[in-house]
Amino acid sequence: MFQKSVNREIKSKQFVFISENFRRWLETLNYNPHTVKLGYWNTKEFLSFLEQNQTRHLRNFKAGQIKSYLEYLQHRPNCNRSGSLSAGYINKHITTLRLLSKFLQLTGTANIAIKPELLKTCETATYLSKAEIKALYKAAKDQDNLYSQRDTAMLGIYYGCGLRASEGAALNISDLLFEKDLLYVRQGKGYRQRYVPMNKQVKSGLQEYIFNQRDELLNGQKNEALLLGRRGTRWSQQGMYNRLQLLKNQTSDEKLKQKTFGLHILRHSIATHLLQEGMRLENIALFLGHKSIESTQKYTHLVNGSIF
Repeated sequence: MFQKSVNREIKSKQFVFISENFRRWLETLNYNPHTVKLGYWNTKEFLSFLEQNQTRHLRNFKAGQIKSYLEYLQHRPNCNRSGSLSAGYINKHITTLRLLSKFLQLTGTANIAIKPELLKTCETATYLSKAEIKALYKAAKDQDNLYSQRDTAMLGIYYGCGLRASEGAALNISDLLFEKDLLYVRQGKGYRQRYVPMNKQVKSGLQEYIFNQRDELLNGQKNEALLLGRRGTRWSQQGMYNRLQLLKNQTSDEKLKQKTFGLHILRHSIATHLLQEGMRLENIALFLGHKSIESTQKYTHLVNGSIF
């Protein structure tokens, strides 16, 4: 079930003035009508977000609110389909914020503008390097992490198997076919089923979690869900998103800590890494469960660039 609408209601007179004049400014500069419309909507959503967080005038705006807004976008439901917003769509919001910053500076509409350098430090990541993935695994396996085996299993499902957030959350114990080194996705995007291979590392991590920590989390309860929260119930996507943020902040990689991303980046990352290692696009499409290879082609522009 996807979110039906986005809250773009703004009551602040200054915010209404800004959004309307920003739209007219884009029209005056002869931007494409679709760009103008999208920029207007995105601006209203951003200003509405500020209002909901008790900021009704830009004189009260704080730099950290940009990062908070991008984190909000990372786990906001998609209004047109199930799942979350794509990295590409979030980057369109970033483009809008850059234009809004320029508008505020050029017109002198507000004393405090949205500085472009803030967006550079908070820009949404579209994939992680292998070194950054290793840093997340290291944080998950830390001896002081009480949920190390579960967190490692989570990374294995989303990075090692490339599952979508909803697919991983819906997994049951019976979906793991260890004897065949396969993971069964019962209901993927578009209600499509598929089998996903498990490598030795993923398989080992899942087995350690199932035979040890999962029983501790169940605490005598019965539950068919694979990934469990602290109370022994099915782990929610929001709960896993929050855990990923915790792991990110517990790494020693300062650049990684500054990046904004959600569970979906693990899927993007494994697809990018497989393509760079020479796997055929058709096989990556099957691995990810893409209906059309065109959905997989978005990773090809990364092949010639280094991510290490």
